[in-house]
Order: sequence, then C-alpha cells, then structure tokens
Amino acid sequence: MKEKTDTQEIIAQSFRELTLKKERDKISITDIMKQADFRRQTFYDYFDDKYDLITWIFSHELYQSIQSIMDWQNWEEILWQLLTYLETNNKYYRKIFLDIKLDSFKEYFIYSIKKIIKQLVDDYFKEQFLSLEKKQMIQTATDFYSYGLSESLYHWVLENCEPNSKHYHAMLVKLVNCRSKSNEHTTILSGKGKDK
Repeated sequence: MKEKTDTQEIIAQSFRELTLKKERDKISITDIMKQADFRRQTFYDYFDDKYDLITWIFSHELYQSIQSIMDWQNWEEILWQLLTYLETNNKYYRKIFLDIKLDSFKEYFIYSIKKIIKQLVDDYFKEQFLSLEKKQMIQTATDFYSYGLSESLYHWVLENCEPNSKHYHAMLVKLVNCRSKSNEHTTILSGKGKDK
C-alpha cells in the first residue's frame, strides 16, 4: 500500500512541477511520466486521467495534514491547516483555478470543504438527540458555511492569498466565534435550548 502511495506522490510531484512551468493542457501524460522517471503506462495503474490526478493531489495532501485531528475541538487548527496548505501551494492552485477547462475542479473543491465541515458538525452533535427540524436546520447551515467558505477560499487563492494565512485565519475564526455567540444569545432570548 505504501509503495502505491509513494508512486502516486512521485507522479503528483512531477505534475505539480510541470504545472508551474507550462499550461496544464500542454502537459502530456508522457511529459509527466518522463519527469517522474516511470514508463507511461504506469500512470494508468494509478490514475484515470489528469483530472483524477489533480483531485487526488488535493484530497491526499490536505487529508494527510488534518486526518489525525478531525474533530470539532480542533476546528480552528483544521482551518489553519487548510489555509496554510493553500497558501504554501498558491502558485499551483492559482493555475488550477484559472484553468477554465478545469471548472469541475471547483465543484470537487466545494465538495471537499463541505465534507470536512459536515464531519466536524456531526462530531459536535454526536451526543445529542436531534429533531427532524433541527437536523434540517443543521443541514442548511452546513451547506451555507460550506459554499461560503469554499467560495471565499477560491477567491483568496486567486488573489495570491492576501491577506496572508495568519491574518485571514484570525478573521475567519473571529467571524465564526461572533456568529456562534450571536446564535447563543438568540437561543437564550427565544427561550429555546438544545434538543434533549
């Protein structure tokens, strides 16, 4: 299994290096495998096409940094890992996002952010009995924050990660905490507590 991952990582690194030098649609599978020092057919042992490789790079590299901390208590650290990953790889992801032929990668990006947020939300509510109404509200909120965060991150990458990850992280944490406190006040004022 590790040998498979090692080969995938070598192919991925080869593609990333080539992406920084030329346009994605001008990079052939032969180019990637020549740089990786593997025969061309080896690519198809691991990936269907370049799009499959691009989505694998994102999910593999990001989840490597967050999989061991994936619970609600660590949401700020998870957000930090996401921001620093995108900032560190800004030149690569900026080219990927600007490639109009890869518009479907944006959908995958949104899906991945939504998957992370859903996992964190599920962890937060795991001990609670939830009414159908509450479940629907949580689903709506998850969608709202997923699309909002992914769209914001998409534009942040296109704007060369300005403000930098440290300042952007502080702003996003403040925004989420401010919204959470607002929800607590609303709940108290309306006389509604957590579902029992």
